[in-house]
Amino acid sequence: MKVLIADFDLFLKIGGGQTFYRQIIEKNPEIDFYYLLEKENQNNFRPNNAHGITYKPIYQIHDLNNYINVNPPRWAYRSFTLASNIANSVTGYSFDVVDAPDYEQYTLFLRPALKYHGVKCEKIALSMHGKISTTLQLDWFGSKEVNIPLDIEEKMQFKTADIRYGISKSYLKEWQNLVDLETQYFNPLHFIDLPQSQSLENNQNKPNLYFIGRTEKRKGADIFIDLVWWLSANNYNQASIIGPHSYSEFGDSSQVLLQSMINKRLININILPSKPRQELYKIFAQPAITFLPSRYDTLNLLALESLFSGCPTAIGSGAGVCQFLEENFPQLPWIKIDVNNTYECLPKLTNILENYYDYRQQLNEALLTINTNTNDPNLSSIYHTENNHDLDVCAELKEWYSQLINYWNSRTENKNYLKSIPSKVINKAIKPSIKKVKSKLIRYAEDTRSSQLIKSPFIASQYHKVFTLSEQTELEIEKKLQQVWNLAETFEPEAKGIKGKIQSAFRLDRVRVWREIARLERMRNNDLVATTYYLRSMRALGIDRFNELPYVIKTLEEKGFKPEAKVAEAMFKDISQQTEKTFNILNDTYQNNLKYQPQEYEFIDERRDKENYQVSVIVSLYNAAPKLPLFLRVLAEQTLVKKGLVEIILVDSGSPDQEYQVFKQLQSELNLPVVYLRSQNRETIQNAWNRGILLCRSPYITFLGVDETILPECLEVLAHELEENSDIDWVISHSLVTDVDLQGNHVNDIMLYDRSNYDQNFVYLDTCYLSLVGGLYRKNIHDRFGYYDSSYRGAGDTEFKNRVLPHIKTKMINRVLGLFWNYPDARTTQSPMAEVEDIRAWYLHRTLGGIKYAFNEKNTAEIEQFLIKTLAYRKSYCQHISSDLEYAYNLSQLLTEMKPSSSFLQLKPTIDELFLAYRQLDWIENLTTFSPSKILWNTRKLGEKIEVLHRQIISKLGNSNFNPNYDIFHDNRHEQHANLWLT
Repeated sequence: MKVLIADFDLFLKIGGGQTFYRQIIEKNPEIDFYYLLEKENQNNFRPNNAHGITYKPIYQIHDLNNYINVNPPRWAYRSFTLASNIANSVTGYSFDVVDAPDYEQYTLFLRPALKYHGVKCEKIALSMHGKISTTLQLDWFGSKEVNIPLDIEEKMQFKTADIRYGISKSYLKEWQNLVDLETQYFNPLHFIDLPQSQSLENNQNKPNLYFIGRTEKRKGADIFIDLVWWLSANNYNQASIIGPHSYSEFGDSSQVLLQSMINKRLININILPSKPRQELYKIFAQPAITFLPSRYDTLNLLALESLFSGCPTAIGSGAGVCQFLEENFPQLPWIKIDVNNTYECLPKLTNILENYYDYRQQLNEALLTINTNTNDPNLSSIYHTENNHDLDVCAELKEWYSQLINYWNSRTENKNYLKSIPSKVINKAIKPSIKKVKSKLIRYAEDTRSSQLIKSPFIASQYHKVFTLSEQTELEIEKKLQQVWNLAETFEPEAKGIKGKIQSAFRLDRVRVWREIARLERMRNNDLVATTYYLRSMRALGIDRFNELPYVIKTLEEKGFKPEAKVAEAMFKDISQQTEKTFNILNDTYQNNLKYQPQEYEFIDERRDKENYQVSVIVSLYNAAPKLPLFLRVLAEQTLVKKGLVEIILVDSGSPDQEYQVFKQLQSELNLPVVYLRSQNRETIQNAWNRGILLCRSPYITFLGVDETILPECLEVLAHELEENSDIDWVISHSLVTDVDLQGNHVNDIMLYDRSNYDQNFVYLDTCYLSLVGGLYRKNIHDRFGYYDSSYRGAGDTEFKNRVLPHIKTKMINRVLGLFWNYPDARTTQSPMAEVEDIRAWYLHRTLGGIKYAFNEKNTAEIEQFLIKTLAYRKSYCQHISSDLEYAYNLSQLLTEMKPSSSFLQLKPTIDELFLAYRQLDWIENLTTFSPSKILWNTRKLGEKIEVLHRQIISKLGNSNFNPNYDIFHDNRHEQHANLWLT
């Protein structure tokens, strides 16, 4: 039998498809195989039944540039070109079978191409390795949408083949669900050489963890990183990723993405290049676990090589080898990673790591019992299968091929050649140059300082154009509002292009736009949203310049925000009394929250079995039923939970969902020490927390939502820190924010709350420096300094931190132990309501009265050092250096009162000058074409001059590491509550 394998360089390339073809050639010496040589040397070693044919391409895609017709579609041109070149290379040959892989699409035209070039062929066989369209969907850099042309090509080539065979039953079933044509199963036992179990070397060492394979997303290298993060570093030696990387069309590498994931988790994972098979076998002979957490894999032969070498192996449920192992070797132990619930395998992995040598011995004993014989059809039998293809699709493809080959023959050779030269020149030289220039312009336009200077002459005209739009109807108001949003949006979508960027996203004269948004929202009866923007304008200018405070106070009171109305009045009604009034409000708030009166419950379900625990985890529940199972199962993995030292307090705030029923079902499985309580009606999260605090039987407490979690060692690490340091009240680690799907599976990292170089006072500049997720504090904080303010709906944790911070001592632990699951649904803290509440939770504490509350009892040396930090600090969720001129302005006022002789007050005049200059940029009094440019340029130059002066002053004061960045748009006033509420 003579078979043409329509693939290239089989004994040179090391890809999975080429490896498969090499193995079937070696295992079927009775069949003569032919394949194409493109880069492989003719003299390369190959078996006697393998014959290389030189590839002779004469067709080019650009030959079809001027072909215009409805069909064939342009996406079929590449397949036409490749099929024609393959057929041209084997002109005059005869084959019983032409075997082509489905990771290419040229099978589409192989039948007519072979016939046209005089090649005899009895059958076209499609060797099924995996859908490229699915692979692209799952790639780091691909679209999540289906590539429709590619999907059509794949289905058409499936239908045009005479025989379809594959080594994965799961992949064959995937196709059977799509197209009703017969497929043949080719059992891998026919061609793979299963390795012999190897004796273990270095059996005193802890095992290493290895991900091996290409690091494209479908292979699950990111799942491996996440699992390593969740496993205790005490249970393994080192972790490594071994394999080639995938790249986007722009050259972006998967290595960069994976290294970023590793860095955000502060874990040690080596990223290593590919290794030859013999080195991998050496790895399998060492104490190790091989991880192959594939989301989508036709089979994964490496899993068999690892497992049959006697190395414990963890395999993703998306790999076809799972079904193969379950059907052929049910006695073999291995770890299945459910890619739709990756946390599920953690207990099993932990148990294997803790009992590694016992588990490995069980695996090796099971390997002695296996039988590798199979009765499934061999390759020759499959090749002799009766032809079965879709006649209509074959006829359509034959017609497409005829049209394209006739066009190719009809064009004038010389004319085509002359046309191809400028086409190549344009494609290879001119187009990249144009792209490069355009790319530079876009990057320059995206640099905030530069872009705002470029845009500034357009502000007045764009404002006039948008502000004068008609607003007679609801639809006109809505459209006008969208145009106003466009003026002030803080991010610039790439789709806008250079012109669109220049005429939008202005970050100067913001108060004018905010007030216009407020006016339009009032017309739509969105009074609370309007109030949010009015308050924002007052904060930016420091006063109620436009007499909007009466409307704001009235609206806040009507909407149930009476405390916020009182704070707004204190801050903006009479600036001369602001400090006294704000200071008094804060002291009153402190006194009012020293006690919390117990309230009645609808019911309490007590499942705790002890009177004392070490840690209490308090969880507020409202519409949380779908997320509760994952949350509790993951929390059950806490090392302190397993030691019986944690109690869980679930507070159901009158939820309409089925949390209690879910809890009861889970409790029979998990048997956790839980007390479940429910209030009669809905209540604020802070009230729920206070209820939980009263029920605590532990000295240390933390709070979590069902969309938040902590690493297994978190509570043990943090509790140990509090045990060892009696002067510390609150400990915090780093926390990672991730996007997850509705099932809680990791989609991608968003950002790390990196609290390195922690200073407790940083919390006054960025509240995220102290958190509950990945944090733990002493319960007696509440006995000493009060409870949460139950009147808050979303910002109560911010207020509590600011209220107690002057009285406690905190510490940062340099580990990433907290995790936010960012489900695809809205959060309470991402709404206008939260910004309204922040007027008293956050902004009240930034007034001079608030700063007095924080620092009145501090020594002036601490205030002096913190003054420097307000001028150059890093927010926990950013990497650049920011300033907070408003806080510095008020803090220097306090320092003047407390220590008028302080040498640090040399900074005050220029702090005041720069702060007022920044404030002026938010309301440009006389707005003309060039006034924004002039003011921005002058402020920029002023910042550069003061930056130099401050370095000199602070260096003389003994700090040579002071490195400010007085970039206007990296000041806190542009980094907090600058976004828009798109109603």
